[in-house]
Amino acid sequence: MSITSEQAMGLTIEEIALAHYLPAKAKRRRANTVEGYESSIRLHVLPRFGGLAIAELGRNAIQDWVDELAGTCGPGGAWKAYKCLRQVIRWAIREWALLVVDVTVGIERPRRPAYRPKTLTPKQLNERVRGMWGHRHEATHILSAALGLRPGEAYALEWADISWRDGAVRVSKTLQQSKGGVLHVYPTKTEQGDRILYLPRWARERLHALWVAAGRPKGRIIGDATPAAVSAAIRRHIAREHLPEVTMQCLRHTWATIASGAGVAIETIARFLGHTSLDMAYEHYMRPSKAVYVDAQRAVARAVMGGTM
Repeated sequence: MSITSEQAMGLTIEEIALAHYLPAKAKRRRANTVEGYESSIRLHVLPRFGGLAIAELGRNAIQDWVDELAGTCGPGGAWKAYKCLRQVIRWAIREWALLVVDVTVGIERPRRPAYRPKTLTPKQLNERVRGMWGHRHEATHILSAALGLRPGEAYALEWADISWRDGAVRVSKTLQQSKGGVLHVYPTKTEQGDRILYLPRWARERLHALWVAAGRPKGRIIGDATPAAVSAAIRRHIAREHLPEVTMQCLRHTWATIASGAGVAIETIARFLGHTSLDMAYEHYMRPSKAVYVDAQRAVARAVMGGTM
């Protein structure tokens, strides 16, 4: 049933979000993405604004709400909740051509602490790769460590995506798990995420040996396992064997950090990671090591003092 602008103006935020916005988004967004929207809306948005119509909202009230949330669920959680409210309001304004002021304009973002993901040193990564030898999901771990993949990209890879001739790996999809363990295969997160990467020699040779030993299988490399099961199995093995511990996501951070320390250009790193901008690579995946900073100071010292530090 179509709704007129006049009727839409009488709807509450809860009615708009649950009966209209989320069903519309479910047609165009990934299932786990919509689940994230719904969780934030139910947990944070509806308790404060659920019973109000759009015209009853005020910018100051929204800013106060964001500031309060930052103190309870952190700046990141507060901003995520705000963006969900903003999406609901702006979607409604566009959908029903509402002649109202967008009160989400001008909301100030809470100050966030610096993002410092845990990463491994080259020596630690080497130890971890060797420690995964013979594990059921060693191949997926190698691909993550050697290519800096998003976890979903690594889980979605099939043996046919690897060229044994030159080590090329086609990354074109991601495997996501929604509520109830339902699996969904989607295109990569961005257009730039659809890319061809190349394995280093050590990774190609080990992966080929694993493939041959398994009888040259076809299909998904993780087999019939779910992403959650793969992640949990690797995590248990790492803890049991006392190997350097980081998440699968932080293997991606590790690759970027080691690449940066080895002198790889940020433009190359961003393309390798499938990012749309250099800023994204800098903000989320680059963590210069102590050695990088020390080398930088030595270079400056030579230029200024003619010596070393």
